[in-house]
Amino acid sequence: MRREALMVIFLNENPGPRVGRDGSDGVTKWIIPVYKRWQTQKEAEDGKNSIRMYTTYDTYMDDKRIGGSLEVILQDNYEADKNNVSKSEREAIRKALFNAYMDVHPNYREPNRQLCFRLDE
Repeated sequence: MRREALMVIFLNENPGPRVGRDGSDGVTKWIIPVYKRWQTQKEAEDGKNSIRMYTTYDTYMDDKRIGGSLEVILQDNYEADKNNVSKSEREAIRKALFNAYMDVHPNYREPNRQLCFRLDE
């Protein structure tokens, strides 16, 4: 069974075989790219000594803390980028991800969740 996930993929700068001009052709065979941006220097440091071509960060929709909620997974991704990406770009990413998900799942409805208070805003 295929599990749906929000996946962030970084192309590492290690020497190795590349697929296509920029290495992204290898990724587009198994995911639908929604938003592309350059890594910050801080983000690139994580992959400098990697032997892998790509660094990936996944959050699955069926993860217990996500509970199948598109709103929660988008907020999680938004918060994960707060130290590296401007607020306006994070909003653009969130909007692009939302629109792409809704294109594939036009009948999606947020699951019923318990009331929670967000004290960070």
